Amino acid sequence: MSGRALRWLWSLARFPRPRETRPASGCRLTIIRHHRVYADDERPLYRLGVSESVFVAQLDWLVSLERTPISVAEGLSRLERREPGDWVAMTFDDGYADNVWRALPPLAAAGATATFYLTAGLMEDRRAPWWDDLAHALEQTRETRLRTDLTGEPLDLPLTHRADRLRALHRLASGLRVPPAERDHRLAALRMRLGVSRPAACELATWDAAAALVRSGMEVGAHTLTHPHLTTLTPDAQAREIGGSVELIERRLGVRPTGLAYPGGDHDARSVEVTRGCGLVYAVTTRSGINTPPASRYELLRRGLSDGACLGPSGRFSSRLALAELEGAFDRMRGTREAAS
Repeated sequence: MSGRALRWLWSLARFPRPRETRPASGCRLTIIRHHRVYADDERPLYRLGVSESVFVAQLDWLVSLERTPISVAEGLSRLERREPGDWVAMTFDDGYADNVWRALPPLAAAGATATFYLTAGLMEDRRAPWWDDLAHALEQTRETRLRTDLTGEPLDLPLTHRADRLRALHRLASGLRVPPAERDHRLAALRMRLGVSRPAACELATWDAAAALVRSGMEVGAHTLTHPHLTTLTPDAQAREIGGSVELIERRLGVRPTGLAYPGGDHDARSVEVTRGCGLVYAVTTRSGINTPPASRYELLRRGLSDGACLGPSGRFSSRLALAELEGAFDRMRGTREAAS
């Protein structure tokens, strides 16, 4: 039996009947972490997001629970006022164009708001993020095997089947947790070895497209300039990435971000100090959990809500399974509090 089926069966036992809302005796803020919103028929090698139909079902379900999504800034304000309620904030990392085309319309239709964290430097330069570069190389290569020590260890990776390429992607990605210059060097060497070029297109939003988020009343936050692993950088370099992102977003969109999403969740005490020093008033992590007073402004918890977290064995949206995921019922089962972003 699959892990999804086991979680679904557990959710049926734990939540035997639908529950409209939780008692509003306390104050909690659950922050949902999304990245991309794909068309239902898209099948990318590296799926970093949720399908459009599942996203719409999530919104409809949250509205039915009287937990219509709000922005992180608004949720943090309610949390710090200790306003009774079970609040849900929704976030989107990176700044992909599909956030504008596929997430924004249903959010507006539902009367919901959300926070969009933009990788401003990549948007400005129209440069594909490093993980898209890696996925593109593995999708396009005609090689059926990759022998490499580019990541610091000898690897012999089959590439014959799609599943092989997906496993290779995850193995290689772990070896790219290095400073940006070294990461770019490793990617260039990998492309040469696989006989492919850089991605021709950048799927991040243009500034004109991103302006629609501001016009629609959404919160726009910073996500650095180029999405580095912050802990591989000096404090000065972190400040350039974080502060530069804030300044560029303000220049292009006319709003100054007050929040940051740490790229990949990677941060340390220095990152917190740099974030505060750049004038930002909060930051979100990728650590799973529910925020309650007094929450740390610069290490707010978030949880993913992917297709797999919402769909039962039949492939249909399961409100009970989604509720179990929202409540963190499977956090211990997964044995980790942190996920990639």
